[in-house]
Amino acid sequence: MKVCLGQINTTPGDFEGNLAKIFSGIDRANAAQCDVIVFPELTISGYLSQDLVYNDAYIDRNLEVLAEITTYTEKCNPNLHVVVGFIDRNDGVGKPLFNMAAVIADGRIVALYRKQLLPFYDVFDELRYFEPGRDLTILEISGKKVGIAICEDLWNDKGTDDYNYDKNPLSLYREQDVDVILSLNSSPYVHGKGERRIKVINPGEDISLVYVNQRGGQDELVFDGQSFVMHDSELLHLSTNLFEDSFDVVELDQPASKSDTQFVELFDLLVLSLRDYVQKSGFSQIVLASSGGVDSAVVCKIACCAVGSKNVHAIRMPSIFSSDHSRSDAIALHENLGCWDYEVPIDHEAVVTMLKNQFSVNRDSENLVTAINDQDQYASVADENIQARLRDLYVMHFSNAYGAMPLSTGNKTESACGYYTHFDMNFSFAPIKDLYKFQVIDIARQYEDIPTNIWKKAPSAELAHGQTDEESLMPYAILDPIVRSYVEEYVSTFDGFCGWFEQLQSVVSSDMNIVSSWVTSSTAEMDYNRIVSLIGRMEYKRRQTCPGTKVSKVAFGIGRRIPIVEKWS
Repeated sequence: MKVCLGQINTTPGDFEGNLAKIFSGIDRANAAQCDVIVFPELTISGYLSQDLVYNDAYIDRNLEVLAEITTYTEKCNPNLHVVVGFIDRNDGVGKPLFNMAAVIADGRIVALYRKQLLPFYDVFDELRYFEPGRDLTILEISGKKVGIAICEDLWNDKGTDDYNYDKNPLSLYREQDVDVILSLNSSPYVHGKGERRIKVINPGEDISLVYVNQRGGQDELVFDGQSFVMHDSELLHLSTNLFEDSFDVVELDQPASKSDTQFVELFDLLVLSLRDYVQKSGFSQIVLASSGGVDSAVVCKIACCAVGSKNVHAIRMPSIFSSDHSRSDAIALHENLGCWDYEVPIDHEAVVTMLKNQFSVNRDSENLVTAINDQDQYASVADENIQARLRDLYVMHFSNAYGAMPLSTGNKTESACGYYTHFDMNFSFAPIKDLYKFQVIDIARQYEDIPTNIWKKAPSAELAHGQTDEESLMPYAILDPIVRSYVEEYVSTFDGFCGWFEQLQSVVSSDMNIVSSWVTSSTAEMDYNRIVSLIGRMEYKRRQTCPGTKVSKVAFGIGRRIPIVEKWS
């Protein structure tokens, strides 16, 4: 049995674009004399259409495309089976729609399958729209007994809370002695998920699994592809083409040799996610503030790889507190990357003086400004923060005037602690929003075009003389694991953190030894409680930040739902 893996990049609502990719795959599979071509989940409509599915015209167009695909197969080899995802209406009780797969051959639909397990955790909310299916779909293709599954249907025998369903379609297919399972998937990337899929989605003895996953960025999610074929629990093929649609052909009965099992890299996923967000949004140019720090340097590098260096505009905006090395490091970075360099100095002191004068015109004792000034309670941190706000203003002006998409440069650790000026992450997209500080530094260290001094020097916002991030917060080596345990693993006590850290089998810090030493210190529990409380209180800031690529188990955004106004934290 010869199968083609239609690993394509779909976009919600781009019915013509998605259809063109489907036709291209059908042509490739037909030319290769394949028995089957499998496409990703909800191929026709695109995955994560969200509330667009409530539009009747949206569903109608999706069904029209299904009919066009069916007609298209009339000119193909009659033995070619096209397995494609679509949305169907539910005319019975329950939710209004079904998440479907159609098997099409020789100009007709020969089988239909309704997704049975509908995820409703993290970023998923399929139970909002879809009624679960109840039945297996088994048909014969090329002399093989074939079962159809859709993504989550394969994940319910793993013994974890995330997959706690009454049914287990994979086990049911095993009981029916199917030879092959064809699975349509839209499974977003999370650290290590490629390896984990292959390890846990194990069809068992005497069964072949054809797992086709979509690729590409969609808002905060990025789909990593990495489609694969297994037989007898052995990996036969892994699709590794991330940046282009691929239609790999695999012979199940006579496998050649194992393909390269090199999984996709985090940096490549960040590039793909940004590229798709920019281009699918109709932009070609990018602008960002470049400070000479590691965060903006990595974002600049990602941007140049995503859209090309000559489409990236990096603005340096020094103030009286900016160091000489910030200027020289940023210039060197821009020269190395080949992007455009601009310098726009900011004079925040003149602005602060003007604002103070304007706000102090009313001398009534009941006036807020008068009372604060008379009591000498003026918050001078506002004078520092206006530097960041001026920089935001200049970046937004460039974007508005010249049509370049503005990027934010904040990371996950800073976002957790609210360590940025309010509205400082309100641009169009934040490529490293879900990366901890140590991950940002790790990326910077890998690329020679990012000057060494950028990632070696102490991180600083440079809003005051001698200011450093870690002096204001605490060492990032400790902050990173605190944030990760609290946000991703829901560890909320110091004792719980200590137990979690002791059992770790992965790197969560730039220096694990620093964390080991810190947990035994006399101030550790107090420090921990302070940071956890800070994370809770900063929800109001995070809620107003722009989208960014999700790469972790739990990211700030649609997958983490915390009240802004609450008294628990």
